[in-house]
Amino acid sequence: MTLKMEPNKTEPLGLPGTARQLAAGAASANTALSAGVFRISIRASSADIRFEIGSGAQTASATTSHFIAKNERLDFTIPSNPNIAIIRDAGVDGVLEVTELL
Repeated sequence: MTLKMEPNKTEPLGLPGTARQLAAGAASANTALSAGVFRISIRASSADIRFEIGSGAQTASATTSHFIAKNERLDFTIPSNPNIAIIRDAGVDGVLEVTELL
């Protein structure tokens, strides 16, 4: 008798939900994410960006907040009532691509 093993389906990230393009300029900008979202994938395009993620409104700092390099992608589990604040890291404005994962 031969046992056939089927792989378990693992879904570490989820399905793509709302997509956002957030402008990162010289001042911190906060965006509330959709209620019920607990995971996101972010990608910095055209510039290095600093960010803060938390419950309620956030403020990003160009010197002390978390860093994401131009063209880098990061995935996160986020808290309830999620917000993300972003700011450019240096003198070049950029865009943070955010995909909310269901």
